[in-house]
Amino acid sequence: MRPYKKLTLVCGIISLISLGICLCLHYCFNCDEANFWVNVCLAVFGSALLTSLTSLVTYFHERRTTLENFMYHCQQLLHSLNKYQDSMSLEEKMKFFLDYHDIDKSAWDSDYGNMDFFLDRFTGARNYIYKKIYLPILQFNQAVNKHAWHFRWYFDGSGKNVPAMEIFVAQLERYLLYRDEHSVPTEYDDAGNPISFCEVTSLESKLVREIAQELNGKYFDIMYGKKGTQEQEH
Repeated sequence: MRPYKKLTLVCGIISLISLGICLCLHYCFNCDEANFWVNVCLAVFGSALLTSLTSLVTYFHERRTTLENFMYHCQQLLHSLNKYQDSMSLEEKMKFFLDYHDIDKSAWDSDYGNMDFFLDRFTGARNYIYKKIYLPILQFNQAVNKHAWHFRWYFDGSGKNVPAMEIFVAQLERYLLYRDEHSVPTEYDDAGNPISFCEVTSLESKLVREIAQELNGKYFDIMYGKKGTQEQEH
């Protein structure tokens, strides 16, 4: 995607320059030598224009492929994260994060690195993808990487510190879960006023839900365009 964008721009600039020189020679100079260089410039112009158009078509193909691959690899990571359960034991949670740490994320990272959009200064597409999709997952990955060795040391017996592991797991859970603690009335008086309450903690997916919403929303529009999105829906 990135190389084809650069090739399109370079060949487009060369074709414009050669066309400008050709017109200048044709209208400002009238001799056999000038005609020779006019033909040379026309040859350069035609070759550069053809290459520019070819690379532009290839760019749009690579653009769609890169965006689809990035979405696919994001969904793979989200699918793994969606298996996390708060009801797991401490050791099960640590094993979950170790398994996630061992997932190869190089293709996901490479897909984002290959993104390069025309007129991105005005559309802000890459910056949007970075802030709303890539960065939240990257920050979670870095947090997992930070504690992976602590979990390994726990299981091999060289760092079996349960309170510390509980703190590390809780830090990682902040990326994955919303915890909402609120009071729910359990008994009422004759007037219908609550007289006793119990504390209820509700859990809701955080990272998975937020990223999935972006992938199925604005990102989908960037990938296929609004017209393409409407066609996909129908």
